[in-house]
Amino acid sequence: MRKFVILMLGAMLCTGASVWAQQGESQAEILGKLLDEQSGKPVEYASVALLNAADSSVITGMLSKGNGDFDLRGIKPGNYILKIFFIGYETQYRPVSVKRSLDVGNIKLKTTARDLKTVEVVGEKPAFTMEIDKRVFNVDKNLASIGGTATDVLRQVPSVNVDIDGNVSVRNGSPTIFIDGRPSTLTLDQIPADAIANIEVVTNPSAKYDAEGMSGILNIVLKKNRRAGINGLVSAGISTTGSTNAGLDLNIRQGKINFFANYNLRDRRSPMDQHLFRKNLGNDTTTYLDQYQEGEFGRKFQSGRIGFDWFIDNRNTVTISQGLVGGDFNNLNSQTTYDLDIHQSRVRYGKGRNDSKHGFRNYTTQVGYKRTFAREGRELTADFTYNRANNKNNNDYNLQYYDMQGNISNSPNQPELRYGNGKGNTTYYTGQVDFVNPFNEKSKLEIGLRTTARTFNNVLNTFGKDFPSGQFVYDSALSNDYHYTEQINAAYASYTGAFGQYGFQAGLRAEQSFYSGEMRNVKGASYSIDYPISLFPSLFLTRKFKGDHEVQLNYSRRIQRPWFRDLLPNIEYNANSARRGNPALKPEFTNSFELSYLKDFDRKHNILASVYFRNTNNAITNFNVDTTLVLDGQERQVVLSYPINARQRNSYGAELTIRNQLTKGWDITTNLNMAQTSIEAEGLSNKGFVWFGKINSNTKLPWSTTLQVTGEYESRVINPQGEEAPEYQVDVALKKDFFKKKNFSVSAGLNDIFNTDRDLSWTNTTFSQSERYRKRVSREFRVNLSWRFGKMDTNLFKRKKGEGGEGGDMGGDGF
Repeated sequence: MRKFVILMLGAMLCTGASVWAQQGESQAEILGKLLDEQSGKPVEYASVALLNAADSSVITGMLSKGNGDFDLRGIKPGNYILKIFFIGYETQYRPVSVKRSLDVGNIKLKTTARDLKTVEVVGEKPAFTMEIDKRVFNVDKNLASIGGTATDVLRQVPSVNVDIDGNVSVRNGSPTIFIDGRPSTLTLDQIPADAIANIEVVTNPSAKYDAEGMSGILNIVLKKNRRAGINGLVSAGISTTGSTNAGLDLNIRQGKINFFANYNLRDRRSPMDQHLFRKNLGNDTTTYLDQYQEGEFGRKFQSGRIGFDWFIDNRNTVTISQGLVGGDFNNLNSQTTYDLDIHQSRVRYGKGRNDSKHGFRNYTTQVGYKRTFAREGRELTADFTYNRANNKNNNDYNLQYYDMQGNISNSPNQPELRYGNGKGNTTYYTGQVDFVNPFNEKSKLEIGLRTTARTFNNVLNTFGKDFPSGQFVYDSALSNDYHYTEQINAAYASYTGAFGQYGFQAGLRAEQSFYSGEMRNVKGASYSIDYPISLFPSLFLTRKFKGDHEVQLNYSRRIQRPWFRDLLPNIEYNANSARRGNPALKPEFTNSFELSYLKDFDRKHNILASVYFRNTNNAITNFNVDTTLVLDGQERQVVLSYPINARQRNSYGAELTIRNQLTKGWDITTNLNMAQTSIEAEGLSNKGFVWFGKINSNTKLPWSTTLQVTGEYESRVINPQGEEAPEYQVDVALKKDFFKKKNFSVSAGLNDIFNTDRDLSWTNTTFSQSERYRKRVSREFRVNLSWRFGKMDTNLFKRKKGEGGEGGDMGGDGF
């Protein structure tokens, strides 16, 4: 493992050294960048002339590019004078001496006017932008998720589906979810929506990205402002369920330092009802189980993030940040269970509680470095991320049976009374180095290394009451002391090129992984898996046509490794149903093909149409069996669910995403996904047609008001032993901006207008047929207030004359 990492690092450094050596052999050149002194923005189309130092004659010149860069190439070594002039700015003369290559860095241009009135330019970002390989959802435009969490945001994103438990799928498959491009121990419910800048959806990633994820990558990009001066946002909200939220975002930038901080508080309350109806098929009789649960799932947590960017000079930047999330998730339920005879008549019932409490703390430290070079597009980045999560868990379960007259009945069902206490921790390290080297405007080489390591520890001690003795005894079936580690090392190389209207990108990624797990409270219950180096190629072919449209064909090989909870072998029992992990679970491998067409009509209408095919071997899926568990010294017939590796899963379908700017103030984004899915597992097979649709309408109304309406529909979902029922939901939200600067806003939203969001599924096993229904309170009215403050001020911390001069300015002479 170490040899592999060292060899790949050496190869990358050798490649970089070769590139730099080639640069040193090139002709003399002068490079730099023009910036507006006040705003820090690039100055384009400014005249840059190179004068002879002896007689001031013009040697060569050019206009600065759109990003402010200029490059004067093919000149002889010697002494020169740079002359920079543009209307509205003071002309600058700068002596330079060049031997081979000189980077003069950032040159700041001063305006000629002494007193400029403040002009506020507000740029409108679209709610959803499409590229051939990536789609970006702008969260600021999403009104329905204000005051919510990342789960609420993803419900609004085209191509993405989120079920009642927060499980995310893209094109009927599981994606890998990153935060700022890196793995995290945070769950979606632990990320406030107001802390998210945008969501990136990559359906078929190239070799540069992690190979993890059957249906691509979802990258959650957190907010980080870099505007000069002091800027911030204060927000607060409340809903009809009693949920509340509040938050503060703050940014301070001056000179070489950009400081950012945010804090969010969430108290989400979500009442839930559950119903399970099961037909038990015995050898000589048939009975029925009818179970009801009602309660509340509460999520109360705080999150904070603080950090800074240090712009060492115009080519080097260091970023350090620290995040902290802590809270309590409580699931409190009352339960009633009825036993029915063959005629479905009630013969007895049980009443009790099923409560669980989960407390957690999550720490995230990130250190990043970025180095840009004189040649545009060439850059080296390196970063390190450390995550640590601590948690504690408590659960209480009791169930007492009665006859239909209300008398206590202990036969044939004995009462159940138990409690559990647990704690655990997870550490997650990620290190990555990437280097991008463009050879020209149409070709570039990208190489990189990445390593991740995770350690997970969990202890749960469960005690059940032995009623004959009256003592609580340790229940080994529902207890665990579990230790798990994993490490994944990766290296990649990708080359992009073009000829004429054709373009291509070919990449190869190599990954190796190591897993080990141990149940320390069970003798011999351990495993260790070392997967050899696996190769993950990717190939993208594009053809551009006149009229802003293009076609792309791509292929990639993907992997979906078991989640560590899927490997956890302990049993979770809940009123005649149980679930456990499977330590023998293996990764699944997917070959993914996609053909896409992108067309832009006058930048008002965009169409992205795709057809795709995925073939997955060792597909991970849930399997159900009838079994008998011995709990509290009693035998209980239950349906046990656990993950297995199916032989294969095939899915082929089509996806259509259309964004229409119907009028200046009205745009609609429509997404439709259709697929035919088949799966084979444990001698069982199932197949069927599924489709998913989502629409998002944004309308600007008079008086600085915005109306947003979103709706989605998901058809049935196919499983090896059953299916899930279709479901749909419609949300509406209204936002009103106040004051001249429109910096104070009030938004009101009604989620799930028709109260239709629920989970309904059917499962068939050898000895049982089950119907499960779950419904959270999803129709919720929210009101949220927000106030943006601050202004651009590049002289924020500069001292007055006579107090030591001016300081804090970014260097403009390069190095």
